[in-house]
Order: sequence, then C-alpha cells, then structure tokens
Amino acid sequence: MSEFTGYAPGVPCWVDLSTPDIDASTDFYTELFGWTAVFDESEDYGGYGVFHLHGKYVAGIGPVYQEGMPAAWNTYVCTDDVAKTTELVRENGGSIVTEPMQIKNEGRTAGYLDPAGAYICAWQPLDKKGAQLANEPGTLNWSELITRDPFSSKEFYGDVFGWTADTRPMGDMEYTTFAENGHVLAGMMAMPDALPSEVPSYWLAYLGVDNLDTAVQESARLGATQMVGPTEVPGMGNFAIITDPAGATVGLWESTP
Repeated sequence: MSEFTGYAPGVPCWVDLSTPDIDASTDFYTELFGWTAVFDESEDYGGYGVFHLHGKYVAGIGPVYQEGMPAAWNTYVCTDDVAKTTELVRENGGSIVTEPMQIKNEGRTAGYLDPAGAYICAWQPLDKKGAQLANEPGTLNWSELITRDPFSSKEFYGDVFGWTADTRPMGDMEYTTFAENGHVLAGMMAMPDALPSEVPSYWLAYLGVDNLDTAVQESARLGATQMVGPTEVPGMGNFAIITDPAGATVGLWESTP
C-alpha cells in the first residue's frame, strides 16, 4: 500500500466531497470503491465524514456550505502556514471564500477562488496530516485544474504554492504539469470548447480504480453519468470522467502496470 504519514508544503494532500445529499453520495462511493464512512455527529464538526479504505482515511464528505450550491469534489494543498498562504492568495488576485479556521486539533484550513474562478483549499496539518493512502486504487491518484485562463493560473499557483509549470503538446491540445522541487504533483489544461460557457474553472480529482471499464459500468449502474468515456494516455494509463448522482464531477484513473 502507498501509505503517507505527512505531506510537504505545496503537495495536494486531501480531497473531500461537498454534497446536498450525504446519504445518497455516501452510498454511491462506498459501493463503487469499497470505502467505509465514519461520521462525527458533534455540532462543531458539521456532519463531516471520512471515507476509509483498509482502515486508513482517504477522503472526506460533508454538506454543501449553502442550500442550492452544487455538489463538488474539493482539493486541498498542504501548507505550513495557512495565514501566510491566505495573504499570498489576496496579493496575487485570488479571492477568499473562507478565512483560516481551526478544525478541532486536526488542522487549519481556508478556501479560495483562483483568478480564473477555480475553488482550491489549503490545509495546515496538526494531528491530521492528509490522506493516509494515495496513488493506488480507491484513493486520490491525480489532481487536475480545468481552467478558462491557463496563463494567469500558472502565475497564481507559482506565486502562492511555489509550483513551476511545464507546458507541452498533447495531441491537439497543450497540457501543463505543475511541480515543486522537481516532483510533479498536479496537472492543468484549458477548458474544452465543448463545455458550456457557464461551467466555471474547477479542480478535478482522479480516483484510482483496478479496472476502468468495470468501474465505469458499475458507476453507471449506481446512477452516475459518463462525461468522458475511457481514454488512453499512452504509457501512463486510462481515464474516464463521470458525474456522480449528486452532480459532482470526478475522474477515474487506471494506471498502466
């Protein structure tokens, strides 16, 4: 298993699902990935739950912040100082959605919109370092920014998190990888023209699967809608993108052996 006991600053370390239907979303993901869900029912935790795999926590789930908001997967980037990260967001054209706040003794978090409108969170760990498993089936495998402004996004994430961007041709498009200290940690692509203009920039979480075709079929049986069918990335693996029954978009990723 790919176990993690901590993350360096600048590395995506956690994902969670905001959903208007906790029960339906919990049923969908526990059936699709074999996760178990554990909820803290205390008032100050807001009904937040943690998905576990092999006894390790891999992702979170909670209610949407306001009634009427859409379901979405949220990406968290590790920081050693969430207050400083928040100031960097302000200085570099981002917007603050939630100011830094403490979550029990687990850590401190804040939520932002980048200049192109994509929602991204920061996580300063205390007792909870991030996902305990990653880069294997049933866990976070890749984080990808789908943006309407690649240029400003490169500058923003470089200034805020210290990422360096490397843009190269990929078929009939360009794809950017973000790295820190030489370690590739996320990707970025321009918003496809086929998507409606009202779709905002967003971060897409890819969750690993053993067999992509089987996972896509099972997700459909459980009520998901296919957005992008199984697609090969030569030498790396295959992916698909689905919308879960609550409306959240998520990627599925099968790595090449």
